[in-house]
Amino acid sequence: MLKNHLLSIYRNLKRNKGYAAINIIGLAIGFAAATLISVYVKSEFTYDEHYANHDRIYRLSANNFALSSIAHLNQVKEYSPLVEEVVNLMPNPSATIKTAADKSLVIKDFFYTTEGYNTVFEQDYVLGNAETSLSVPNGLILTESMAKKLFGKANPVGQKVSVSTQIAQNDFQVTGVIKDLPSNVSLPFSALGRLPKDFQNTYQYSFSFTTGYSYLFTKENVTEEQLKMAVEEAMLPIDHSRYGEGKPMDEFKKTYQSGLLVMPLRDVHLNSNIQFESSEPGNANYLYVFLSIAVFVILLAAINYVNLSTAQASKRAKEIGIRSVLGSFRNQLISRFIAESVLIALTAVLIGFGLAEAALQLLQGGGFAHFDANITEFPQLVAVVFSVAVLTGFAAGIYPAFYLTNFKPSAVLKGDFNTGGKSKSFRNGLVIFQFAVSLSLAIFAVFIGQQLHFSMQKDLGFDKTNVLMIDNTKGQLGESAEAFRNELLKNAEIKEVGFSHYELTGLAFNVIIENGVDNPQSQRIQYKYTDTHYAETMGMELVAGRFLSDELDDEAMLVNETLAKNLGGDVLGRKFNAGVNGSNVEVVGVVKDFHYEDFRKAIGPVAFYYSPIHSLISVKFSGDIKQATETTATVFGQFTQEPFDYRLFERSFDQLFDKEKQMGQVINLFTGLAVFVAILGLIGLVTYTLDQRIKEIGIRKVLGASVSQILGLLSKEMLALIGISFLVAIPLAFLAASQWMNEFVYHINIGFAPFVLVGGVAAILILTVVAARSLTAATANPVKSLRSE
Repeated sequence: MLKNHLLSIYRNLKRNKGYAAINIIGLAIGFAAATLISVYVKSEFTYDEHYANHDRIYRLSANNFALSSIAHLNQVKEYSPLVEEVVNLMPNPSATIKTAADKSLVIKDFFYTTEGYNTVFEQDYVLGNAETSLSVPNGLILTESMAKKLFGKANPVGQKVSVSTQIAQNDFQVTGVIKDLPSNVSLPFSALGRLPKDFQNTYQYSFSFTTGYSYLFTKENVTEEQLKMAVEEAMLPIDHSRYGEGKPMDEFKKTYQSGLLVMPLRDVHLNSNIQFESSEPGNANYLYVFLSIAVFVILLAAINYVNLSTAQASKRAKEIGIRSVLGSFRNQLISRFIAESVLIALTAVLIGFGLAEAALQLLQGGGFAHFDANITEFPQLVAVVFSVAVLTGFAAGIYPAFYLTNFKPSAVLKGDFNTGGKSKSFRNGLVIFQFAVSLSLAIFAVFIGQQLHFSMQKDLGFDKTNVLMIDNTKGQLGESAEAFRNELLKNAEIKEVGFSHYELTGLAFNVIIENGVDNPQSQRIQYKYTDTHYAETMGMELVAGRFLSDELDDEAMLVNETLAKNLGGDVLGRKFNAGVNGSNVEVVGVVKDFHYEDFRKAIGPVAFYYSPIHSLISVKFSGDIKQATETTATVFGQFTQEPFDYRLFERSFDQLFDKEKQMGQVINLFTGLAVFVAILGLIGLVTYTLDQRIKEIGIRKVLGASVSQILGLLSKEMLALIGISFLVAIPLAFLAASQWMNEFVYHINIGFAPFVLVGGVAAILILTVVAARSLTAATANPVKSLRSE
């Protein structure tokens, strides 16, 4: 019996190759696309969950930036019985690692750590072990890939290396090798060394020196609220002694807030978007958009399948009649049709998994870390997709199974039956829904593209192009920074050289209070240390006053327009107490507002303090990038033997908009797939319509209808359906675009152009598909279609 069923299914598919191909390909693409999106989304939602006991790990930071001090950790550990262990991890913008064999690497993901790391974060050790790897003062942990880069196939444990960073140059001993960290980790590193003891001792009681990222490992069954209260209680006596100003403890406690943020490790990636995060934060809203797209892509593919299956069902009415006459019971016919439909859907899902796996391998090869997986690692996802396939097959088989088997065999075999207009209305409704979703996605994709273009082209308040950033955090140039600048400027392609403390997008916070006025108000600002050439190097526009000057300035600052406005407008010559940045800092100039964060955040009050710190060297050049880089590297090599570590500022700055780029790429890709699936369905539906109306077309030709008239007749119905779909898509796309734009302080206006563009392209595309598929029927000899009448 089973063999007979399978043979019958095979013959039916063979008879209708075109329909079968459209059904299977459409479903397979839908399942593959949804699987890929789900893999990515799951990776984002499960950040840091590979750590054992990750639910007991919390990050301790300031309220507005992700760092805190070793002193905070020590205080909390000492005074809170809820905390079992603490660890502080200090990032380094650049570290140079040298082996005994004189092999040298510059890396950006080297961290210093305090001793408690292995208790808080359990790693999978390949060589060495968690008990001893950081128990020695100069212990160094490497990932497998970093160990291979430094030592090849040799055992690195016990090997000595020299590590130069912004705080020290120390000798380390490799004490452990761990497996490479997964892509979905919020604190990625390739090398982890014990924080130098002298540095740790110097700052262990300094609450104002934020060394790095701090983590608390709690005892079991401690809630987030309990831990927050414990942190407040632990910090209360310290902050009372620092800020109490003689107030009794009870009075101080009434309004006390520690200014510290306690956040579960699992929430850091998606729910924290404060300054100086250790990795690019995610966006939960985007993930929900991606999930919606996955659902819609599967839904569109399923609609195609159901639509074409119900459309074809009436062609099989005589088959049902014959089988009934030959003795088949109705329940047998029902199970037969449902089984056939489910089997096709399951075939499509297997092909879809194959396509998804192939795509994952390609994406991995292309450097997309979040897709470093295979389908078998997601059994729950596989189960869900298989369930969807079964439901889709069941839904597609319901109509022929129950509706057509209800007709009397005698009426069916005489041709005296009518499937009615209900099925056609149902199919038309599905087509409208399908294209409404596809067109909404297409319009939304155009808006995303426009916003991204706006981000890349908007006046930033400075010139981001043709700027090299050279790392000098390790003091590679020593006392020769000015000599390097002077030598470099002798080259015609080098226009200006400026020094600063880190790059423009990394601004710290400070509070300034005006001197010499009654009841001065504090002003919270962001700031950067620069020399006298930095603002000009970055192409900033002076609005009032002058730039910083070596000869004239000791305690001085440039401010942006926003800060000047906050201070009342006329700021030149006014002096401020800026705490550690100077007690009598004079405003000497005002520069045009400039962007230093993505467009979700408004430009805030900013000051440039004059300081001779040379941790980052910015080189403005003209002409060819390669030539300018080679020239700069050559001059750099005249002053130091350290590696020339540089990057382009433009590329670094554009990373602020990576989220929009990523979303745009995903939306474009899966919008294309959704439209492709919809077009496949349209082709199938047009083919079915032609099959149903072939005799009508023949009669019209005999009566004198032209080819263009017939094409117009066939196109009119489809255009009407697409027109209704477009009208439904307009408010959906407008609502989606409006909500997305609300995330941005600076964004484009929602205009008519995307709607007109997508509507026009859709109309042309639909006409092309209908005309191409209908032309054969319209030009065919009517005798062939009418010979059986």
